[in-house]
Amino acid sequence: MTSFARKLAAPVAARLLRRFTGWSPDDTASGSPFAHRPVQRPPLPSGRTAFLFHTPELQNHFSCVMDLLPAGSFDLVVCRDAENSPEMEQAAARWKCKIITATQVLSLGGRYDWMVSNHPTMLGDVSLFKRLAAIHVRFMYAVGKSGWNLSGWNSVYDAILCFGPYHANALAKRTDAVIVQMGYPRLDAYFNESADLDALRKRFHCDPTKQTVVWLPTWKELSSVGRYDEQVSALTTRYNVVVKVHPLMVSTEPQRVAALRRFKFTHLITDPSDNVPLYKLADFMLFDYGGPPFAAVYTDKRMLLLNAPDAEKDPLTGADSPDITIRKTIANVDAHDGDIAGKLADDRLWLAQKAQRGLLRREYFAPYYGFSSRVAALALSSVEHIVGAKQSV
Repeated sequence: MTSFARKLAAPVAARLLRRFTGWSPDDTASGSPFAHRPVQRPPLPSGRTAFLFHTPELQNHFSCVMDLLPAGSFDLVVCRDAENSPEMEQAAARWKCKIITATQVLSLGGRYDWMVSNHPTMLGDVSLFKRLAAIHVRFMYAVGKSGWNLSGWNSVYDAILCFGPYHANALAKRTDAVIVQMGYPRLDAYFNESADLDALRKRFHCDPTKQTVVWLPTWKELSSVGRYDEQVSALTTRYNVVVKVHPLMVSTEPQRVAALRRFKFTHLITDPSDNVPLYKLADFMLFDYGGPPFAAVYTDKRMLLLNAPDAEKDPLTGADSPDITIRKTIANVDAHDGDIAGKLADDRLWLAQKAQRGLLRREYFAPYYGFSSRVAALALSSVEHIVGAKQSV
């Protein structure tokens, strides 16, 4: 056990965990945010801890939690797009930690005490992934696309940090991992840091006399890019329109990004920068599928959903996926008959939607607004105690 984990396993840490999550080490009552299995107690091999990156963009999800852990107490394990990345080199300097490739970890026969990742498929062979650490912790990064998010690969994890009640219940049916409801750490800054709207408008070239619409489309078949480009661009006559493409669209679908450049938008973002400033900036938000609409639920933003044909049949979603079912209550439009401009101007729609967002908030998120990162960091710091030691395999 690392010295930091040993420190956090002390009574003081137990009281902090109880305060932030309602769970204590002896608590097995139903309704706890920790739904756990019987644990084993043999000692773990002495070692370090790590976060696994297959893309630098994951810093937007992990960094607020990493900031709360002691500098130098963990490594950055990289693969795929995160290898040889200047962003990852900057991250290593920021947290005073070591960068090592997943291939090097495997070739050296190393094994971390615990490792955080957002899914286990980036190495191709899940057995290789399992060899990287004694305890694997999944850090959920998107609410929607249940066909992917609730896949069978969740079974390789020993603990899963999820958003709230909905996923705690759904995952408990699919895996015996410890389930921790953490809220939405990435968005702590939304609640804790004041917004300089004048600076944000200047940064994204917005007219301060206009309201701002932010469009955050996903990628692949479910993307609204290519279906709604002209309609959304036409909104610039009345609104600032800021568009940020999915971080993987730039490298995998450059033709769609090029097509967007032919239209008139106030600002088009193609880098993997954090979305939080855009949620601060937006008066209205446009989404299709995946996680971004639920970040708008969490931050209580007015939003309109853009539909794709037969989206519920896509292998990434399914009829019960949250980004499908949310359309039962949240306003949505189709590409050929939807009146985006008319809906944005309908004050009655937004008055009704505020109550709808409140109901969805309680369904999908633990109420740790502004301190979700602390909940996640405390759970990670005591993960060996929470999960129980695992023998080498």
